[in-house]
Amino acid sequence: MHIGLLTTSFPRSADDVPGAFVLGFARALVSQGHTVDVLAPEPAEDDALPVWPGITLQWVPYLRPRALEQTFYGAGVPDNLRRDPRAWLGLAPFSLALLRAAAAQTHRWDALVSHWALPCALVAGAVRGARNHVAVLHSADVFALTRLPLRARIAQRIADGATALLFSSTLLRDTFLGLLAPVPRAGAATRCHVSPMGIEPLDAPSAPRRTLRRTRALDAFTVLSLGRLVPIKGTDDTIRASAALGCPLLVAGGGPERDALESLARTLGADTRFLGIVTGAAKRDLFAAADAFVLASRVLSSGRTEGTPTTLLEAMAAGLPIVATDVGGVAGVVTHERNGLLIPAGDLPALSAALARLRDDAALRKRLTRAARNTAALYTWSALAPHLDALVRDA
Repeated sequence: MHIGLLTTSFPRSADDVPGAFVLGFARALVSQGHTVDVLAPEPAEDDALPVWPGITLQWVPYLRPRALEQTFYGAGVPDNLRRDPRAWLGLAPFSLALLRAAAAQTHRWDALVSHWALPCALVAGAVRGARNHVAVLHSADVFALTRLPLRARIAQRIADGATALLFSSTLLRDTFLGLLAPVPRAGAATRCHVSPMGIEPLDAPSAPRRTLRRTRALDAFTVLSLGRLVPIKGTDDTIRASAALGCPLLVAGGGPERDALESLARTLGADTRFLGIVTGAAKRDLFAAADAFVLASRVLSSGRTEGTPTTLLEAMAAGLPIVATDVGGVAGVVTHERNGLLIPAGDLPALSAALARLRDDAALRKRLTRAARNTAALYTWSALAPHLDALVRDA
């Protein structure tokens, strides 16, 4: 089948982070014999167009001059809108540009997939005709949908325009269905599916663990945090907890909160090392060098929370013991005391205590990591690909 994939984020290079799981989704479809046309927002930078087998990528221009295209990529749309007034300029123009681009190509497609409901699911629903349309909804767009004045009507339009709806957590599914009236809710519920986005199998690190730790001057229990440096990730709590224990913390990722987080670490006298965005072999080596992984995500005052972060699954696949907060879809993959330690969001004493348990109990670490690897194996793209194929074909 020839599939059109509409998205608001897609990797701009082989090592780019934004939209990496959308690329993984597209590759999973290619592995099932499909070809995929991707329509994604044009980046502000005029870089070479990346190429992946079986995938045709088309950037969709939406503002001129190009330097004004600040709505997408970077810290993500919600944080871009919060921090840069220019980001608001592109919302309506991109929606119209995507509609024009999709309408011009729909005749080539046998089915459609959309990532992020606003505007991609609405656009795909408008142009699909009788074709199958799988709408993939994530935490940011479900949250945005709950804040809109006409949210019930928009949610109904999204549901009516999709033959299947895929959510990264049960919380997101239930939140979306809660926007619908009882009768249409019952109909939409039969077309809802829940699955985290997948991960790629991890290759072996570039060197033995002992060597990786020695080159990084790590001789104590070391914590790893990996993700965008934005408020929802709770990296400040991870810094405070690791500082309280006196253990090194590796912070991998970029984002608008970095300066504030570095200032916090200096104030606390914490051994916190900011590594910037880390991908590929460097990321695998970090997983191998660290002793534990922390996801301290929180629920923001606005009510926004996580879906199911793929970094969590990657750390589990790498064999790191996990401490994670019980937010969003995290409890869907982490079971307390079985494959990780689950704590309340914002509970700093609980975070410190969980890290201390991992530091002091090698048997606990071994037991948790064995189960975590088994869980992560369920969510590789190769494991998920047949299910995604079935959704596209039989939705």
